[in-house]
Amino acid sequence: MGFFKFLYSKDSVKRKILDIKDEIQKTIEAVCDEKFWVIWYGAYQIDPKNLVFWICVKSDRMKLKLISDKELYSKLRQLLSTYDYPAEAIAYVGIDFESQETVDRVSDGSWYVHFK
Repeated sequence: MGFFKFLYSKDSVKRKILDIKDEIQKTIEAVCDEKFWVIWYGAYQIDPKNLVFWICVKSDRMKLKLISDKELYSKLRQLLSTYDYPAEAIAYVGIDFESQETVDRVSDGSWYVHFK
């Protein structure tokens, strides 16, 4: 993420999100052997429940590998608690996987259209 996350107080929801994103990235690096990126969005300012993280990979093969790894998914969910994300929202926060191959096939290569 870089130094910009340090512009936010450690107690702010935005800082917690940025820290969680960085940790998701590190966790996925250990198990993913292809290029990937992590995005997040949502109206968390209105309600912290309104947040989703997407781990985006290149291939359907890798997406299926990551989806089927229950231990990995548990580790990713645990990061919400580790970084003190609001407890009442944790069960509602989405964490999911998508691949460029699926976006190419289903949404003509447009991530914007795909997530819309």
